[in-house]
Amino acid sequence: MDVGEISSKAFKYPFSDFKKVLILGILTIISFLIIPAFLYLGYLFRILTASLAGADELPEFGAWGEMFMDGLKVFVVLLVYTVVPTAIIIIGVWASLLPLITAQNAGSIALPTISFGVISGLVIIGGILEIIISFLVAIALANMAYHGEIGAAFRFREIINKIGEIGWVDYLIWYVVMLMLWVIFLYISSFLVFPLIIGIILVPLIISPYFMMFFARSTALVYVFGGSNDYLEGTF
Repeated sequence: MDVGEISSKAFKYPFSDFKKVLILGILTIISFLIIPAFLYLGYLFRILTASLAGADELPEFGAWGEMFMDGLKVFVVLLVYTVVPTAIIIIGVWASLLPLITAQNAGSIALPTISFGVISGLVIIGGILEIIISFLVAIALANMAYHGEIGAAFRFREIINKIGEIGWVDYLIWYVVMLMLWVIFLYISSFLVFPLIIGIILVPLIISPYFMMFFARSTALVYVFGGSNDYLEGTF
């Protein structure tokens, strides 16, 4: 699998209709109103579905009720996948803070030491689970888009088999590249937002939606790839 080729195709994809990047950016900006946040997720899911069907251009905005429901399904999948590691991390933090406060009031040294041991252990466990889940969740969502039902996101044997078709090493390389690009995205975003007021608008309006469109498209290409270059030859 040529990760560079996939990334190149995915980078070009949002430019097939840049107005739609701006529309998604507007949804990003007003996502605090909750409903636009689900529409945002729904449109990214629509990109997955359209790309898996072989479309080379950004899908249309419309059928808003359907897009909202798709976004709600994506939210449920992400919630189910992340609830356990998030809960472990929260418990670890909470378990450490309470005895720490108590020990501080009592002037004890032993309890803070135990407290930091608890938080370190639980946070590490939660962090490892987060990494494992993030490794699987992209293919899980693509599997849901491919089969058209939310249950497909939890068919772990299918998901594992699909990664096997792609190739574990190839998929791992793709995953690491996506993580590196995500870090670069965060760096650029923070660089623009803090010193430049214009960045507060530029990041959610253009940069963030562009990156997420790229990621959704890249995920679909990896899913359809299945170890073959045939699909890439005909893409935008």
